[in-house]
Amino acid sequence: MSKKYQLETVPRMFEEVIRQIIFYIQDEELKKGDKLPPERKLSELLEVSRSSVREGLRILELLKYLESRQGGGTFVSEPPPFLIPMTITQNQADSKELTKYFDIALMNAEKIIITTLKQDTSISLQSGKNEDFWKEFSVWINELGKKLSNEYYLSLWNNIYVLLTNHHFFQTVTSPLKLDDLKIAFYKKDRQTLQEFFQSFQEQSNSVDGINEDGSYDEHR
Repeated sequence: MSKKYQLETVPRMFEEVIRQIIFYIQDEELKKGDKLPPERKLSELLEVSRSSVREGLRILELLKYLESRQGGGTFVSEPPPFLIPMTITQNQADSKELTKYFDIALMNAEKIIITTLKQDTSISLQSGKNEDFWKEFSVWINELGKKLSNEYYLSLWNNIYVLLTNHHFFQTVTSPLKLDDLKIAFYKKDRQTLQEFFQSFQEQSNSVDGINEDGSYDEHR
């Protein structure tokens, strides 16, 4: 019987350094806000060059595992469950890409609202200033989302909200309802009004993409 030999993929040095730094954080039971040893000390602990440590720290900072403070050192952070590449590379996105992210954000917002509605969640009906609908809407989504056992819905909403805000996307989207109307519908458990609110944006998105109401694609667009 012939024996098969396979070469295992050898990790690049910075990949191994990243893993070892994460292992160090876990082994030392470091929490968010705890300070890491300086580069020189980490270099000695991991037995690698300081340049490799520096590269590993930089990548972990981009991934939000770590936070670097000017003149203060490097601290453990709490990485979000989702990362949007454009928020790291700071590339500009076109309107079509942003609309896709907006659709996903609305899916999460609807899930948060409908789920908390089933839980008989109490909310404040205090009227907002109505100066910035999407800013106030996000505050309300955060109020509701923090009551869910699955925090990932809110995390994804917040990540996309920051992306869309930075690209001034919300300046191009008008809500068919005021936030007060949504809150009253929530209070009355008026699911139809809430679902029609989200459906209105889906229809707008389909119109832009050339999708008919029956789901077929308009080839003449």
